Amino acid sequence: MMPRKIITGTQMKNLEEDAFRKGADSLILMEKAAEGICAQIKEMTDIRTARILFLCGSGNNGADGLAAARLLLNEGGKPCVFLAGEAKTPESVTQHRYCEYLSVPETDSLQFLSSYDLLVDALLGIGLSGEPRGKYAEIIREINASGVPVLSVDIPSGMNADTGEVPGACVRAKATVTFHAVKLGCVISPESHLCGKIICHEIGLRHSGEGIDSYTEEDLPALLPEREANAHKGKCGRVLIYAGSPGMAGAAAMCGLASLKAGAGLTTFICPEKIMPVLQTLVPNAMCVPVEERFRNPPECDVFACGCGIGQTPEALSFLQTLLQGQNRAVLDADALNLLSSGEKIRIPPESILTPHMGEAARLLHCSVESCIHHPLDTAEELSRIYRSTVVLKSSFTVICDGRRLAINTVGSPSLAKGGSGDALCGIIASQWCEKSDAFEAARIACLRHGMAGKAGAERFGVRQLLTGEMLSMLV
Repeated sequence: MMPRKIITGTQMKNLEEDAFRKGADSLILMEKAAEGICAQIKEMTDIRTARILFLCGSGNNGADGLAAARLLLNEGGKPCVFLAGEAKTPESVTQHRYCEYLSVPETDSLQFLSSYDLLVDALLGIGLSGEPRGKYAEIIREINASGVPVLSVDIPSGMNADTGEVPGACVRAKATVTFHAVKLGCVISPESHLCGKIICHEIGLRHSGEGIDSYTEEDLPALLPEREANAHKGKCGRVLIYAGSPGMAGAAAMCGLASLKAGAGLTTFICPEKIMPVLQTLVPNAMCVPVEERFRNPPECDVFACGCGIGQTPEALSFLQTLLQGQNRAVLDADALNLLSSGEKIRIPPESILTPHMGEAARLLHCSVESCIHHPLDTAEELSRIYRSTVVLKSSFTVICDGRRLAINTVGSPSLAKGGSGDALCGIIASQWCEKSDAFEAARIACLRHGMAGKAGAERFGVRQLLTGEMLSMLV
């Protein structure tokens, strides 16, 4: 199975140039791109009645827009073209002449933008390196002020396709149709919401293997092997969880419930005796062992997960230090990471997975949260190097890095922005690791399953209303 790729704008240009050197015709690729734009326009509006304005720049992003306007006219649509500048590439010159030949309507005014039903942003594309200036910045501001839904071509004009930076004006799109592969900037940008829904359309380029791996929902069935008919609980993975403290039993419960829901045969809590009745009620399928009695002789396990709701007291630190001794595979989350970042001596097992969100990552690296947010790939790689572990860096997307390999999970939902989601992911990762010996792959699959459950839960219960337990009920 070939994972999907997320590529930079620079990599996309290199792929196109390689294709052209080997005989591919740029106008044929452009026609494929225009077909993708038109297909998405049809998803967003009724082309028989909708007034659609194509705002086209002077380069090949504008040429894509002109080609789509031409195709839409031929299909009975009502396109109109606004040219932001004189055509500067051979393709844009050709597409403009073809539009003139077919009498595609043009306008030189933005005065009545709000009278259109859809705006197509084909202004700047992936070639932008700085901020939009002059007329382009003014047009972008007019687009955003219009209140009309926008479809961006390849990337919202104003966003850097390599870094996701938005240094100035940027189009706020309802959807973005991109070509060949999703652009990295759309994924990692702190302003990624400006892309709206991202749709990837094939245009006939060769998949070279360049870029960052990214699984999608369609990949999951092949990633989860069927359980053997003679399976029993001892063969399906033993997860040991050190989690919870008075007032934070829920964090432990979500981790344990997730471990069981994800497929672990046996899940055992090591926890303060005070919260055992709570956990035995919330997660009756799990066993409980008092940490006060057994932390020097923990039960046998395949994967040890720790940190969810344990607190940061000297006692929690002592328990954590002792419990990690002798473990071969451990998932460190939440307070385990906070204790690790405090400078205390904590031995990380030879194989470990760290699952920080941006705030925890900043504490581990002793840097600003903003630095982690703006440089997520570098952050994950640095954490992996320093702690010699697989890192799962959590945000609206997730970066998975083991020092040699890098992947991004883009499957998810804003419904997961709620207390308990991270605790659940910790449990899913631990359970998945019992099935998959490779920590990197286990983390990737777990993140995909978690994100899919969040999407499915949002559809059933609502983006705002979804609770972690409900999300876990949707886990596949």
